[in-house]
Amino acid sequence: MRAMMSCRTGSADRATVEQALAAMGWCPDHPDDSPYLRGRRAEIVAKLPETVRADLMMRDPVLITTFPNVWGLASFDRRGALLLCLFGDDLAALKDQCVHAVAAFPPTFEQVVADQRCEFDPHVEVRRFDGNALVARGAISSTRHIRFRRYVWSVRRRERVVLLALIGLCVLSTAAAFLLYLFFDGSDWAYVRGYLDRLSSAVQTATVIMAVNLIFEYRDWKGAKTIIEWST
Repeated sequence: MRAMMSCRTGSADRATVEQALAAMGWCPDHPDDSPYLRGRRAEIVAKLPETVRADLMMRDPVLITTFPNVWGLASFDRRGALLLCLFGDDLAALKDQCVHAVAAFPPTFEQVVADQRCEFDPHVEVRRFDGNALVARGAISSTRHIRFRRYVWSVRRRERVVLLALIGLCVLSTAAAFLLYLFFDGSDWAYVRGYLDRLSSAVQTATVIMAVNLIFEYRDWKGAKTIIEWST
């Protein structure tokens, strides 16, 4: 699969952008004329569709690697923009590297290029390596406007289900214990009421712990400032 995204680099020349790529640690530590790098790039380019290959190879792209087994090409065929094309067999790893790129490359670029910012275009696409079939589409957005309620409801969906189940179980056990106390006050039901009280207390504790963990994770997640919301 291949993920494609573009970043507006302004008036920075190619050599300066390559310095930013090197500062990210994306440039392999091999000589430019290394047979390994030439062979690796030729292998990647040979698998691309003809139209994509023509666009990427127009301006001698730079071979990069953002993560083990995730290679890419940095193309300079657009004026004032950098086109990143990442390749990988693991869709989850490829998505993670896209998020890493949009979050980490702009601040690194600003450190290398004084008084100049870069910004990614809002759309990311993941397509098949050897064709144009769309696998996933992403929209780059900021985390600053996302509140905790939306974070739990939309981003942490699995935790949302568990949290709702815990709350429901807590309500049911508390209500059952209260009804038993009102209508079945005999000593025969004392043990049942005791077990229900313990269950309710345990579920309440688990709910509070999970909610506190989500709050701290939300703070860390919001501190990332940039995310990609994926859809198929």
